[in-house]
Amino acid sequence: MSKKNATKRTKRTPRIDLAAYKRDPKEKQIQEKLVSDLHLDPKNPRLAEIIHTGTQASIQKVMEKEFDLQPIRDSLYRNAFFYEEPLVAVYEPLPEFGATPVLVVVEGNRRLAALKSILENHAEYPNESARKRLQNIPVVVRTNREETLPFVGFRHVTGIKEWDAPAKAQYAHRLVTAGYTVDRIAQLIGDKTRQVDRWIRTQSLVLRANKLGITQEDAAKVFHFSYLLTATDAPATQKWLKLHQDPAKSLVKGVDDDKLKKLWAWLYGSKQREVSPVVPESRQIHKLNRVLAVPEAIKELEKTGNLDRALAYTQSREEYVANVLAEVRTMLQDMHTTVYLDGPLVDSKKSHELVASAKEELQKIKKVLDSIQKDLTL
Repeated sequence: MSKKNATKRTKRTPRIDLAAYKRDPKEKQIQEKLVSDLHLDPKNPRLAEIIHTGTQASIQKVMEKEFDLQPIRDSLYRNAFFYEEPLVAVYEPLPEFGATPVLVVVEGNRRLAALKSILENHAEYPNESARKRLQNIPVVVRTNREETLPFVGFRHVTGIKEWDAPAKAQYAHRLVTAGYTVDRIAQLIGDKTRQVDRWIRTQSLVLRANKLGITQEDAAKVFHFSYLLTATDAPATQKWLKLHQDPAKSLVKGVDDDKLKKLWAWLYGSKQREVSPVVPESRQIHKLNRVLAVPEAIKELEKTGNLDRALAYTQSREEYVANVLAEVRTMLQDMHTTVYLDGPLVDSKKSHELVASAKEELQKIKKVLDSIQKDLTL
């Protein structure tokens, strides 16, 4: 094949017009700013699942506890700040400082938190000259946050320090509300459109729940973003929720609020109301999705809060009996395998009540199995 023909057949990747690259000459210049004049970002996607008050002190405390700043502190203290990696900041008002805009760092919050930690802890970092050279650092100041979205997302969705799912979802949601389509976001961050759709849908539901007075902090155990994401992947669950999305942006345009509250309670429970979730672990979410496809099963779950009992209404009697017996057999086999190598149970003074209880339970099981065999003619 000739070079000429090869050139003709080569398809060029279409260039995307990114707001991040529309910089005037001033914005291209790196400026030196005092660390004391820079502020941590309360909207940092890394904070999506972490409780904080939104104040600088609260965010600093959270970042020191949750984000392993020590390697960054050590590097900065030894090597100073790399001029080739400036922070990116915008002027925005923060509630604790009133209406006056301040410099908020939208890229480089871990480094900023590490810097503040070094400069405020003279005992731990006693070298005055090492601290002094960290007081002024390079910063690129952009006009507004929207201009930084593609750049920041590329670095953290597919780049140097990958965000977790809640952070990616929060970022994708910001992009789509800024006017980007789902396809465009997928292009910008190098991910699949289907995945971006799931992130935006789930983040929309989280924000909707927050407006209804439901918070992640009220989860009986831990708020797992992935639970809501996986549960609402199922078409039956979406139908039950009466969930409607914008086809171009994936934002949730409609949902039954009462049913969203129920789904949230089943997935996460409530610490305040002392309610446990009906889904004990992620592997059980598929059971909940099956239940939400059958009206009789939903009624049973609403009535009893028992996922396994509700699941029985999704199966034929024969399937239900076969599945339950299989589960019971597996549990008994696992128990037997775990203990039989050590021989018979020791009926000592200390364990006598436990051994007696085990014998009693075994007799009860035998009676139940006899009844099942007789009543169901097995």
